[in-house]
Amino acid sequence: MTTEIQLRNLQKWFGSNQVIKDFDLTIAAHEFIVMLGQSGCGKTTTLRAIAGLESIDEGDILIEGEPVQHLKCSDRDIAMVFQSFSLYPHMTVYENIAFPLRATRMAKTELDAAVREIARVLQISDLLDKKPSALSGGDMQRVAIGRALVRQPKAMLMDEPIGALDAKLREQMRAEIKRLHIKQGSTTVYVTHDQVEAMSLADRIVIMHDGKLQQVGPPEEVYLHPANLFVAQFVGSPVMNIADIDIGSAGGGAEIRLAGSDKGFAFGEGALSGISRDAPVALGIRPEAVLLSQSNAKGHLPAVTTNIEPLGSHDIVDVKIGDQTLRARTESGFVGGEGQEVWVNLDPEQAHFFDRESGLSLRKAG
Repeated sequence: MTTEIQLRNLQKWFGSNQVIKDFDLTIAAHEFIVMLGQSGCGKTTTLRAIAGLESIDEGDILIEGEPVQHLKCSDRDIAMVFQSFSLYPHMTVYENIAFPLRATRMAKTELDAAVREIARVLQISDLLDKKPSALSGGDMQRVAIGRALVRQPKAMLMDEPIGALDAKLREQMRAEIKRLHIKQGSTTVYVTHDQVEAMSLADRIVIMHDGKLQQVGPPEEVYLHPANLFVAQFVGSPVMNIADIDIGSAGGGAEIRLAGSDKGFAFGEGALSGISRDAPVALGIRPEAVLLSQSNAKGHLPAVTTNIEPLGSHDIVDVKIGDQTLRARTESGFVGGEGQEVWVNLDPEQAHFFDRESGLSLRKAG
């Protein structure tokens, strides 16, 4: 089944509060879209509008090219999975999954085949005779997904479906959901505030803030080329370093001085092509592009470590230069502790520049 979903200029108010603003998005057939943003940014309201659980005040929602914003939820042929499992406690797993098919008056043999096939795909065939009270959280969520998928809907909408599970189960269920999506080929829209889920599941990530779409793109594009300061500081763990800078000249190139520092980092002239030196500019740089050395090396500036965060596979080291603190990613144990002198350089190839007033990216340096 090929299902394209189009959202055109959606507007939604709750009283005087506008929760969806000028929202445009086309979701391709078979695509796995993840809507990512902070609580209250409008992502769940947008998902519920697609499902028909919320009305919209302006705009169009098209499924397979047909406007559906005036159709009831039951007439849109879309399945939705919520964070709460919402299973019928008095029914077995088999009966829970079969429930949506009974309303269609499907023949008993067809119904049985459909339930057993979806149970096989979700690897819960051995649970069909159990009641929800006997299941783990992960198994209950599998049953909820099975109940949504069994009638082969045009699209699958998921609202933080694994948010209530523990970390290990979430990791398992992420893999299950991705595997299931690939196998079923359904068009999937998934809402989360967890960027690990977004990065690992999405074909494209839709980042929302304050009801507005901030950026749409594949995970690596959103990470490597943030469109504005909000995206830069929302995606990534730790988030991108943002520092106020002054831009000067040095040795035929450009010099980037962090606020409060009397020395700067040498960047090639091409790195700042098209960027006004008089404009209010902020530098954005990921921790992996903050390069630390334990000895004075060419192009490096002296700094002092202020915090070490050991994370097993690597450390996050805070260093102070001028008035600014930058976070650097290093191998484990690279820095012995706080208060140690190190030398710092920045990778111009991974630097970003943002307009401090509008927050928009001025372009990636290179």
